[in-house]
Amino acid sequence: MRHWKLDNVHEILKRDYQLRPVAVEIISMNGCNDLLVFHKKEREEDVVPWVLADYESETLNLADPNTFCKLDKPMGCQTAEGEEEFQKGYGSWDDPDVPKFHYGSYYSSAGIVLFYLLRLPPFSVENQKLQENRFDLNLGKKQSGEKVGDVVLPPWNRTREYGKKHCKALESDYVSENLHHWIDLVFGCKQREKAAEEAVNVFYHYMYEGIVDVDAVTDPAMKASILAQINHFGQTPKQLFLKPHVKRRSDRKFPPHPLRHCNHLVPHEIRKTSSPITQIVTFYEKILVAGTNNFLKPRTYNKYVAWGFPDRSLRFMSYDQDRFLWTYESLHGGNQIRCASVSHDGQILVTGGDDGVISVWQISKDKPRSLQRLQLERSLCAHTEKITCLYISQPYTLIVSGSEDCSVILWDLSSLVFIKQLPEFPAPISAIYVNDLTGEIVTAAGILLAVWSVNGDCLAVVNISQLPSDFILSVTSATFSDWKDTNWYVTGHQSGAVKV
Repeated sequence: MRHWKLDNVHEILKRDYQLRPVAVEIISMNGCNDLLVFHKKEREEDVVPWVLADYESETLNLADPNTFCKLDKPMGCQTAEGEEEFQKGYGSWDDPDVPKFHYGSYYSSAGIVLFYLLRLPPFSVENQKLQENRFDLNLGKKQSGEKVGDVVLPPWNRTREYGKKHCKALESDYVSENLHHWIDLVFGCKQREKAAEEAVNVFYHYMYEGIVDVDAVTDPAMKASILAQINHFGQTPKQLFLKPHVKRRSDRKFPPHPLRHCNHLVPHEIRKTSSPITQIVTFYEKILVAGTNNFLKPRTYNKYVAWGFPDRSLRFMSYDQDRFLWTYESLHGGNQIRCASVSHDGQILVTGGDDGVISVWQISKDKPRSLQRLQLERSLCAHTEKITCLYISQPYTLIVSGSEDCSVILWDLSSLVFIKQLPEFPAPISAIYVNDLTGEIVTAAGILLAVWSVNGDCLAVVNISQLPSDFILSVTSATFSDWKDTNWYVTGHQSGAVKV
């Protein structure tokens, strides 16, 4: 397998940019591993447009241009007073050793990025280093005398909606019509030289790629000074375009959605099973299905896990040939396995048994014989009755389990520890789903459907059937966008009905 460095990918996307409209998004977003190597000359800042300017109104009006930042202006020039101040400083600068500049720090720097996810490593550890190994930093007072403390949200917002509204703003008509100006300033023709000066967009000279070769500096004090400047005050991205970027086309025609505009839906038989369908997976051009007590194994879905046999074993089966591959006995100490799930990368298996225990297994291969080997990582104990359903969400590092004891518990997939138990349900848990895009957790208990935030806060509860016996057996949701005001949930019922 060939391995690619991020710079190689950037270079390919840079060449193919006109064919791939999203390339600038990928180039602007480096991996978090770059956080600790700010001093490298190839380091690029993570930069996305900060588009909102209205943090005072009771409601956010995305149809009003005054709601937004001026994308054709740098952040320092969003007001006439600010632009005048930076112009004055630039004009009065007189130092033969340091070229003129408008701004001494960039939009984003290591010090700023460290505050984004302060509670998570490596951000927490590096933030402590920056603040002399302390978390209780005194942030001082504002010019008004008010102490700087907790973050205060604008009047138009609630905590959970903050990210969604910013996403909607990024997708708004105003941003679409003006984004090319921002690209010119950050990645394009107004990043350097005369055009940057005219746009009031000149930064301290060490922030530009290629201005100084750090490795060639022999004076230790000078080298330390340059590295400190780059590490703490930021670096501009690579200049990708030398000409003004084209404006987004507004006359693009999108094909109609096939399910909304078709006159007839024609059924097509995919696969026959001797039991009810419990899982449907689309993989490239294939549609794969699994029956009762079966779970299709990612990432290639050419195998599935089966359980519920008289010998209480768990088996790996070939999907295409439907033949036995490997068997594992006594995984739950002689108790029957009731449910199982496999992580998206295909490396973690989670099983739930009659004993109320959840077992987490690492799947590995013995290369000489290509045998699947299961290694027990930990047994999770909190339920008091049989485990009825499991779900693994790798993007949110969650295991969610449901039981006949009417409880749902959240577990941390990385540390394999208890996080939280949701409030007790009126019936045994029959289905669980986690939206890997939004983190929303959907639970079904009898005819009761509930939606929870990733932190376990209840967002909605509804009885979705008039018949008490019409239990929900499966549930899923749309994952095409995490910033829409509404989301769609689809449930499968014991009666055979599918409801949206």
